[in-house]
Amino acid sequence: MKIKNQKKPIVSLLLVFLLGCGPSRPSSIIGMETPSTNWEQDKSPYIISNWAFSEIPPGNFFHGHFPVLPGQDSGSPSSQNTHKNHSQSREAREADYGIEPFLATPSDISNYNPKRKDSSLVFFHSVKRSKNDLDILLSAYIPFCPSGCYLGVKSEGKEQMIVPGESEDSSKPRIVVIPFQNEEVTLALQLFPFNGPRNMMENPVVGSFSEIQTVYLVKALRVLLFSSLEFFSFFFFAFIYIRRPQDKFNLSFALLNLSLAIWYPAYEGWFQYIVDSPWTWVIFGYSLGAFLPILFYEFTIGIFQAPRNVPGRILQFLFVLLTIWPSLEYGITGGHQYFGKIAFHIFLVILVFFYMNTLYIFFRYRWSSILSFRWVVTGLILVAVSSFYTVMSFAGFGSAQPWVNESFLGLTLLFSLALAKRYAEVFRALEKSEGKLKSLNESLETKVEERTKIIEFQKAELVQKGRILAKDLSIAGKIQNALLPRELPVIPNARISYRYKPMMEIGGDLLDVIYDPSTSSLGMFIGDVTGHGVSAALLASMLKMTLGDWSILLQDPSSLLLHIRNQFEGKLDGHFITATLVTIDLRSGKTLIANAGHPECLVLRKGGVVEFYRPKGVAIYEAIPTTYQTESVDLSPGDKVVLYTDGIPDSRNTEGEFFGEDRLSDLLRKNSFRPPEELCDSVIHGVQSFQGEFQNQDDMALLVLEYLG
Repeated sequence: MKIKNQKKPIVSLLLVFLLGCGPSRPSSIIGMETPSTNWEQDKSPYIISNWAFSEIPPGNFFHGHFPVLPGQDSGSPSSQNTHKNHSQSREAREADYGIEPFLATPSDISNYNPKRKDSSLVFFHSVKRSKNDLDILLSAYIPFCPSGCYLGVKSEGKEQMIVPGESEDSSKPRIVVIPFQNEEVTLALQLFPFNGPRNMMENPVVGSFSEIQTVYLVKALRVLLFSSLEFFSFFFFAFIYIRRPQDKFNLSFALLNLSLAIWYPAYEGWFQYIVDSPWTWVIFGYSLGAFLPILFYEFTIGIFQAPRNVPGRILQFLFVLLTIWPSLEYGITGGHQYFGKIAFHIFLVILVFFYMNTLYIFFRYRWSSILSFRWVVTGLILVAVSSFYTVMSFAGFGSAQPWVNESFLGLTLLFSLALAKRYAEVFRALEKSEGKLKSLNESLETKVEERTKIIEFQKAELVQKGRILAKDLSIAGKIQNALLPRELPVIPNARISYRYKPMMEIGGDLLDVIYDPSTSSLGMFIGDVTGHGVSAALLASMLKMTLGDWSILLQDPSSLLLHIRNQFEGKLDGHFITATLVTIDLRSGKTLIANAGHPECLVLRKGGVVEFYRPKGVAIYEAIPTTYQTESVDLSPGDKVVLYTDGIPDSRNTEGEFFGEDRLSDLLRKNSFRPPEELCDSVIHGVQSFQGEFQNQDDMALLVLEYLG
């Protein structure tokens, strides 16, 4: 190309940082010629960056006349008619606006302030070619222009031409065919009125139709490729977050990729093919672009496990305001005048502080990074630099295309590699653990086999011993049953019955009845040895032998208890015995009661009244010397004497509640009319019903006598 881009002074960039000001307007050039390009096929296509710029009054110039070109000689044959008919219009325009044409670039005109908001901005550029190339159909690639634009073409002998397909304003990137086969054509690019910054996202490209098609497809495929990869990254990291919701940074990174996948095609103008409306660019180009730093910050603090500091919260709040501003202003005013002049430059300044805060997080929390610090920081710095460069390009600084999406793809790759490295380390640790576990399992299997053999041997030995023990217990049970009264004495004026239910096959409860016909005296004895099983049964057997023929002591029950204590001196081995002894003179009904720490003796009167008797006396224990007292009570015909062991009142139900002496007395009272045999059955059945499934808690013994008079 013949005309090169003008370079912006470095001072303009510094002003953006310090004051939020945009670049200055290029100096005007009086009497200049329209910039031109000598088109050659072997050097095609051409990026047209330098144009002659002018501002025209309201109205679509394509619907009137092709404007007089800046610097055009009014005396030239090609312009005499134009100058003659419209010189007054041109003079009026320049008088109203005071505008002199100057060199400008369509992609860098956003800071130019038009004289009127409803005027159009027009760029002129001529394309020249040799006669040998006239058979080649020229075309132009028109980039995305948010305000909407037309492309007009003027050729020799033609005053004006509306290019087919350009009859309506459009903002989308597109291909425009140049419908002239002349050696020189002049392109007129018109940007339509817009209340805010007006520019093209990049400079137009001129070349053959096939070349422009290639340019168009490359740009479209580039956007499609990056958006597709970012959509894929969104689904990938969203899936990882669903599997590991504790890693919040995966969600932030997924949303960041989703936002970029939407923002990038909107920023490049390709969303206009879906909805050709300024709202598409406002929402997804401006608002969503201002929201990206918020997601970037969330991802950063998530990776470094950093708290939300005060500067970060303030910056997030400001970015939220800048996210809302473009859509709100466009919805109210229909333009972006204030956003372009004020908010956008504020956004640049805030972005500087945002990256400073990000660098602080990198340095302050570098040792707490969840993933590889080197890889993650490299990607984050790459994104930070490219994001800032993108914003500067968006503001008109720099001629190259923004590469924020490429940097984010780099971050995604580095982040994925770091994540893969993390999982690889976890998998290696798991494999190592599995190896150790396998070795331990093999060792354990060997030990289990050895132990199993030992257990089987011990089990067989225990089964054998169990059989022997069961046989011994059976014999012991038979022996103990032999200690119980086989046949109760038949007495004319008394009826006796008892029940005995050991907890195991053998127990420690003992009861006995003796009758002396010579004195008409009846003795009732009930005892309880602490413990259960064999030891208690052996002591109960010894107690039975100690009683012997105790008829000689029927007249003095307390002496019999003292005799038992003396016989067990040094033989109890920590056990103790409770007992109750009752003697009854069947001729008179006089009854003597002695107690050694045993539950009360109950006298159930014929009318249902229950009386409790417990003379003073402690349990038989070799370490406690004691004496026993005797208490006397008179029986009437129909009265009953009830002796029992503590297994009856101490029985519990499934809720842990005790049966107790109150329930026992109520049960006796309700069944006082029954004979001893039935009364015993009623008491045992009542206790078992109360226990429910919680059976066989202790040995139970019950002895009942009814005095007939």
